[in-house]
Amino acid sequence: MLPMKWPLKAGQSLACMLAVLTLAIPAHAQTLDKVVVAMTGGLADAPVIVAQERGYFRQQNLNLEKVVFPSAAQTIVPMASKQLDVVGGAISAGLYSAVERGVMIKAVADRSHTSHGIPYITVFVRKDLVDSGRFKTLKDLKGLKFAIAAKGITVHALLDAGLQSAGLNFGDVELVHMNYTNQVLAFKNKALDASLMGEPQATDLVNSGDGVRFMNTNDYFPNYVVTVFHYGETMLKDRPDVGRRFMIALMRGMRDYNDAMDDKGLLAKGNDDIIAAFEREFKMPAAMLRTVYSHSVDPNGQINMRSLDIDWNFMQREKLVSGKIRPAELIDESFAKQAAAALGPYTRKTR
Repeated sequence: MLPMKWPLKAGQSLACMLAVLTLAIPAHAQTLDKVVVAMTGGLADAPVIVAQERGYFRQQNLNLEKVVFPSAAQTIVPMASKQLDVVGGAISAGLYSAVERGVMIKAVADRSHTSHGIPYITVFVRKDLVDSGRFKTLKDLKGLKFAIAAKGITVHALLDAGLQSAGLNFGDVELVHMNYTNQVLAFKNKALDASLMGEPQATDLVNSGDGVRFMNTNDYFPNYVVTVFHYGETMLKDRPDVGRRFMIALMRGMRDYNDAMDDKGLLAKGNDDIIAAFEREFKMPAAMLRTVYSHSVDPNGQINMRSLDIDWNFMQREKLVSGKIRPAELIDESFAKQAAAALGPYTRKTR
């Protein structure tokens, strides 16, 4: 620490002295606001990973603690009890029920959605079924064992749309619920026939020869919102300033992630720090990560409300929600709008 001589010299103010002392304090001694973020182990976690890797959270005086959950559906209770601050996951039937019970949770930004030409979420089929000719069209899903991560999540509606496009319904498939890690094992053991598979698991299964990306779900349900970022009461009510700073850092991660992708949804050349971070998070080699198809994420965090409305209509039809809470009641756009205003207009960097 810099030495200070007492008494102060003429013209040397106390404020000046304190400023010198503050600069002399080591960076690690400064108190950072802790933010606990629930991760689900999929590629949609990427904006958080990128923002942390590039130091954006620390620049906002935030210390991130990441906790991995098999499914975002399992995060509602710990978020309600203030054990979690931020959750990335689907807008599920369980979320509607929680909000109806008075739990304070809001969707605050886009996290992942499908887009034209990029097979991020696909109708994924076991390779031997395709090779043998057993599976040729979506109609051949009839009688097969099909997996989604959980009942009442957004991809439940995505599956419904796919079945309807083939003239089928839920009664025509054997529907099972399992997380993506277990789905990968089930495909390898031939205990599962098909699923709505995301990344990077789909690339792993394609490379191992166990599965085929049969159809891009965007072909029958365009610009579908797969997941969003949620804030709980700790960010919405107790520490809104922390929520604002977190969103600024997160949005920088979103924009950097968009910049890192080429027009095919693959990681462009360079971006070695992102690749290294993904290697650590997903336990996949760099060469494989460069073949993983990206989800799309809005650089200003805007959520496609039309997609949420379609989901809600499905959930109400299937009696998964009461209908008392509408999609718009789950959304708080203020944090994303403030972050976008602070960062300025987004222009995608050319590669």
